[in-house]
Formats: sequence, C-alpha cells, structure tokens
Amino acid sequence: MKGARTIIVVATVAVLLVPCAAYAEGVFDNLILSPRARAMGGAFVAVSDDETAIFTNPAGLADQVSIGFYGSYVDLFGYPYFDLGSLSAVMPTSYGTVGFGARLFEVEQNDVDLLQEYTISLGQGFTLMKDIHSSLAVGYAANLYGLSFEAQSVSDEDLGSANAVGFDVGVLGTLRGRTRFGFFMKNINNPKMGKTDTEDLPQWFTVGVAYDPYGGVTTSLEMQKQDNEDVRTCFGVEADVNDYVTVRAGLQNNPNRVSAGFGARWQAVRIDYSYTSHAVLPGSHHIGLGVAF
Repeated sequence: MKGARTIIVVATVAVLLVPCAAYAEGVFDNLILSPRARAMGGAFVAVSDDETAIFTNPAGLADQVSIGFYGSYVDLFGYPYFDLGSLSAVMPTSYGTVGFGARLFEVEQNDVDLLQEYTISLGQGFTLMKDIHSSLAVGYAANLYGLSFEAQSVSDEDLGSANAVGFDVGVLGTLRGRTRFGFFMKNINNPKMGKTDTEDLPQWFTVGVAYDPYGGVTTSLEMQKQDNEDVRTCFGVEADVNDYVTVRAGLQNNPNRVSAGFGARWQAVRIDYSYTSHAVLPGSHHIGLGVAF
C-alpha cells in the first residue's frame, strides 16, 4: 500500500464515479446508524438509551438492564450503489454494561466494491452515581477501522487496504428525572491511517441536552463539531402515541435536513423507521429491528 493519502484520494474518485454521489459523506464520516436517532435529526447524545449507544454515546450503555440486539440498514439517497448497515448488542455485567457494534459501508458499481469501510466497536458503560433525583454515567469504546478497495487504480496499481484503531469517551447525566445532558468525543487519540503518508481519521465532539416536558414526550437539542467544519445544530422530538407506537421528527443544519419517523414495539421486539431529506439528492430511508431478552 502506497499510503493513506493515496487511498483517500482514490476513494473520493471512486465515489465520484457514481452519479451525483459527490454529495455523499466522506470516509469514516459521522453517518447516523440508528433510525431512531436519524428521525430525531441526529440529536441523540443526551438520549442514547438503547443498544445503539455504542455508536452515539457509550455512557448510555450503563442504563441497559437486559441483553439486547439491534440491526439497521440505510437506503442512502435511494441509490443502489451505496450500502450502509450496522449491528449492535448489549450485555449487562457486574462491572457495567458491555456493548458491541459493527458498521459496514460500501460503494458498489457493476458488482464491484469500489470502496469498503468497516468499523468494529467494543465498549462499556458504568454508572458512577444514582439516586432518586439524578444520575451520572461514563462510557468508552474502542474501534477497529478497516478500509479496502477491490478495484484497481487507472494505472493498475493494487490499492490494497489499511487499518487504524480509535477510542471514544462519553458522559451521560440526569437531573431531576426530566433533564439529561450528554457529551461524546469521537477518536480522541487522533488515529491515523497508513504507514508512510498517513491521513487523520475524522474527529468530532458532541454536546447536548434532552428534556421531557410531559410523560412520554422527549425533546433533544445537540451541537456537533467535526474537525474544521462548521458547528452542526440538531433538534429532535419523540412522543408516545400509545403503549405500542412512537412518532419522531427532527431538524439539522450544515447541511439543512428534515427528518421524521416512527417506532413500533410489541413485547421484546421493536421496529424503527425514519426518512431524512437532502438539499440536493433524494431522501434516505432507514429501518431497524431490535429485540431484548
């Protein structure tokens, strides 16, 4: 492999081979892997109370009291060239709750994987204090990143593959039962990919607050900062229609997007769906299925 800079450049070229895909996210970018979080405009760092917390705020793992599994798939922009899927699982232990996550993103054309990136995550959440009025939890996650190419460059050079390891930390607290705050730092060790010509993987910092004005209603406001990009502001709300159905909606800027979705649950099984608009491309559909034991 010649170096991560060559890989990143060629990855961009590979994406550009797909019509209109120049507006897609970058390599290992902040792609939302939870349809619930996506329906709430991405404002989830202060919520993070399900199996997908390994991706959004590992401190949220501490609240998981049963073994659970969750899987999702995103139809990005309606194009068949993109595949984005994820799996996550949680298991409570005597030393906090352990979480596992896996993400796979592919750019494919004519049955050839132009670009494939995967992330395997292992994390843990701990409750530091808890009483009838407040609580405080912390969590961490270790991520193994992999990037590979099946296609060769225009000069018939084997583009090869590369790996890196990144670490995340998160904090989640509750005040007076109705107000929650969250903080999440992605890739705090500034991981680099490549051996000679290295390339930094994206870092981002997220802070947010969630408030429950009524029983069964949650509002969430969040700010995200990734590398040298402008601050992204996200707002979301979810409300229980009854014991079985929840509706959600959200907004975000940079880029400007509107999202909506719903969740349906029956005993230990739940299904989530979201739709997110895009300023230029078609919207994205996201569906997820979870089960708890």
